[in-house]
Amino acid sequence: MFPYADYEFYTTKANGELEKGVFESEILEASFFLRYLTLGKSDRNPSKALSYAACAIADMYAAEKRKITSGERQKKSENNDGYSVSFVTELKDGESTEELLARKARQIARQYLACTDLLSRKVGCRNDY
Repeated sequence: MFPYADYEFYTTKANGELEKGVFESEILEASFFLRYLTLGKSDRNPSKALSYAACAIADMYAAEKRKITSGERQKKSENNDGYSVSFVTELKDGESTEELLARKARQIARQYLACTDLLSRKVGCRNDY
């Protein structure tokens, strides 16, 4: 089941509000990210939690891309004496926008998939030796 959620699930179960075209491009990117994060286990063990995680990540991707393209920034502080303005930024020093999106997507995935084995890094053991 790839991508991990369809538009019907997104609008009815996850209460999403993205337009269908935007959703379809973002859900594909979110699904590829989850496949990478779970080391492919998500393909063998699809679940509702995985679908919800993919929808939440797709929403985050769309919101962040909208912020970047619109140039909306939140003021952190302003000084009129020498006129300086500081803006809130989520980027850490030296972090790219792609790294920020990946960091936020990992946080979302952990929230939804923490109680599943999808984020486990265990290597399977074989007892046939």
